[in-house]
Amino acid sequence: MQTRKYLVLILIVIAALSMQGCTEVEPARELVRRQIFRDDFDAVVLADHWLVGPEDGQRYDDLWSVTKNQGFLTVTTQPGDFHQTNNNPVNLFLYQVRYENFEVVTHILFQPEQEGEQAGILLYQDMDNFAGLALAHTGSRQVVEPGLETNAVYTSWAKNIFKTNEMYLKMTLIDNQISYAFSRDGISWTNIKERPYVSWEGPVYVVLYAICPVNGREIDAQFDYVEVTELEWEPIIETI
Repeated sequence: MQTRKYLVLILIVIAALSMQGCTEVEPARELVRRQIFRDDFDAVVLADHWLVGPEDGQRYDDLWSVTKNQGFLTVTTQPGDFHQTNNNPVNLFLYQVRYENFEVVTHILFQPEQEGEQAGILLYQDMDNFAGLALAHTGSRQVVEPGLETNAVYTSWAKNIFKTNEMYLKMTLIDNQISYAFSRDGISWTNIKERPYVSWEGPVYVVLYAICPVNGREIDAQFDYVEVTELEWEPIIETI
């Protein structure tokens, strides 16, 4: 009887080892940088890959320029907004991203000094579903404001900063997770700890914008460049 118990135990162990050997182990992966889209706004006309508005009635060509400050897209702030149900923006600049995972970086010159003044970038599906990162003024201070709006409900994680008139902003979308970072020199980056997930379906756009929804003051935001880099997962190949 004892021998039979040992035999059953041995068979169980053999079966477990066999099943373990058949289990596929997920290979280690790393993100690799692929294609790059970049616009330095050096031309005297805006390139065709930009959609301005997004609707025809939201495009005002006398309030933006690529020649006013050579080498910059200059956008003059307007009182329009896209916060929750207040969807009346003017001059959003949309670029449709063809990549599943990507990073976007821009460098802006902007001096927000009054409540609500802001300029920055969005990862945008529509006016009620987007993630944003902006150099802004709120209360009595300047902030870098990462945020997320889902089904017209907006959440912000504003970070106080020392007063400045320029900022590098970076956002990434990797496997439906958003991350945010900012830098004063484009080299040393501060990462935002909040990294929300989204469940977007359909096209995603990178958007450049500048608005002043509270007092309507007109000030210029200058976008030096925008760069979108495709990120792709690849298995790590071990070398002996």
